[in-house]
Amino acid sequence: MKILQILCHPDYNNKKRISNLLAKLGEEELRKNDLTNIETLNLYSPECYIPTMDKNMFNYNKENLTETERKDKVRQEELLKQWKNAEAIFIYMPLHNFNVVSKFKDYIDNIVIVNETFKCEIETMIGLDNPNKKVTFIITSGGEFDNHIQYVNLDFAVQFMRGILSILGINNMKLIRVQGLDLVRNNKAEIVEQSKTELKEWVKEFSAKNK
Repeated sequence: MKILQILCHPDYNNKKRISNLLAKLGEEELRKNDLTNIETLNLYSPECYIPTMDKNMFNYNKENLTETERKDKVRQEELLKQWKNAEAIFIYMPLHNFNVVSKFKDYIDNIVIVNETFKCEIETMIGLDNPNKKVTFIITSGGEFDNHIQYVNLDFAVQFMRGILSILGINNMKLIRVQGLDLVRNNKAEIVEQSKTELKEWVKEFSAKNK
């Protein structure tokens, strides 16, 4: 099984960040369960170039591309191919301003492409991606977004992920929330340990079904 692991923390090389810590644990657990065909995309690493939505990206259909447009188009095709070829995707992300981090939005703009991963029909859109692709979304947050009265209506990141995957034709997403990390009443260390256990259990279940 081809697995794509997407790391989305802006503090990309800080091993103490919970999102990064869980990404490392998740990969270790996959490998322990004999799932070793893993490719990692660290979005904020200087080595990872993600074309941004600008006039160049809108002009890819031109016959005579500038050098910048040509390079961006080649990179977009690489990212698209990598996404399409993946049979499972693990996304590790911290919540930022109630939504996905900006680099991930840039990344998605290179994936959600008409006639590549979806097509338009009369009054609807049809996903062209593999409907059996397995996506796991691990999101860390300071607040509690599934039950706190102030935050529940600001759960945009999870809604965004589910909506985008649905457009692509992927209807199942495993969600692991690591939340309430900044709330005084909570024990942060306990939350982290619980999330480690949940991730390990999920990887074990996932591996048993997909070896």
